[in-house]
Amino acid sequence: MLKRVGGLAALAAVTAALVAATLGGTASAKVATTSAATGLCKKAGLGFAGPLSGGASFLGTDQSNWVKLMISKWNSGAKMPGVSKRLHRVKLTLALEGDSALDPQKAATVGRQMVANHKILGMVGFAGSNETLGGGPVLDKANLPYVSGSATLDTLATGAKNQKPLTHFYRVVPQNAQQARTGVPYIVQTLSLKKGAKIMIVDDGEAYGRGLSDDAQKIFKADKMHVDRESVKETDQNPGGAAGFAADIQPIAAKAVASGVKLVYAPTQDAGDSQTFAQDLKQQGYHGGFMATDGSVSPSQFNFPGAYISFFGPSLSHINKTYRKAYLKKYGKESASDPFGAPSFVAAQMLAVGISKACGAAHGHLPSKISKARQSVTKKLAKVSLPTTILGYSMAFNNPADAYHGPKAGVTVFHILSSGAYKQVFP
Repeated sequence: MLKRVGGLAALAAVTAALVAATLGGTASAKVATTSAATGLCKKAGLGFAGPLSGGASFLGTDQSNWVKLMISKWNSGAKMPGVSKRLHRVKLTLALEGDSALDPQKAATVGRQMVANHKILGMVGFAGSNETLGGGPVLDKANLPYVSGSATLDTLATGAKNQKPLTHFYRVVPQNAQQARTGVPYIVQTLSLKKGAKIMIVDDGEAYGRGLSDDAQKIFKADKMHVDRESVKETDQNPGGAAGFAADIQPIAAKAVASGVKLVYAPTQDAGDSQTFAQDLKQQGYHGGFMATDGSVSPSQFNFPGAYISFFGPSLSHINKTYRKAYLKKYGKESASDPFGAPSFVAAQMLAVGISKACGAAHGHLPSKISKARQSVTKKLAKVSLPTTILGYSMAFNNPADAYHGPKAGVTVFHILSSGAYKQVFP
């Protein structure tokens, strides 16, 4: 009887090989795909996409580092804020890093690379709203969930004219509108700006800066202030690079002084540009206020004394002490002085919990088809709720204004001290 079973097995093996050869290897390719999908509950891949080159590379590098720290601590079984001891953690690996360079075309290319890698069940990114608009539709089509630690354009999840809603996009940071609703009233009160005050808003010529500027402009105008709207392409998108930006911003600074502006509000994704602009204003004799936004959070590149910055996360002093020390030890003092990347730790954490819950619900066997496996993760991800995080507050996709793809809260305001250090002044 044993010999007969063995003979049948041998015959089956030969038959399978002939079928595979006849189909040009299609059968074996299908088996490989199936094996990869079901094995992901033992070790699943995450992707990361952000600017790893260019003027904003420091942002992407910090985000990537925080993601790597999360994966390391997750796999070690270390106690992690917000994660239940009862949760069976699926082991993770950073399967692919993509340099989307704040460029929608490059983001689309990176998105295709993520989709093609069948180890990946979720991606942290994209970093910028422009990138997300370019690469997001590619990921949506493949059912691949992605969680951003910094993309803030209001309409990413809800959609707008000529922009479809991004169905598999989530974020752990508040929208532009939330940042404007917090930052603008704060600076108006702090600077004692009155009805009729002259405000200059200068956007970066990109989806991020235009969107945040639009939100802020509505609030300033509702307060009966006079708004002068300007736009200058940031260094990475400026045909002349940093020199081109410097040449373009100089007459804008002169105009602010000549017209008696009381506040310059300048959203950009390039911290160096904010430093250049603030210095130009000072050289021109400007004495009003200056407020940048989250894309300029970089103590090493933007440290102009007296400036304010609205942000979507806490200062480093508010981040969990154990994890702050671990990051400092691993990546050094300069990287650890910048709070921009920390929300990406939580983005990766949300994906990790979603993957683990999807595998638990499937008893360790996700659907063999990779698109269906990714969709099962998306369904669990949408409902992930952490009672606390390393950021010092809870996290859930609970904002109805964001189609339940982002959190209700998280906006902070920093004031740059004479030493160049960032002091959190709100909340």
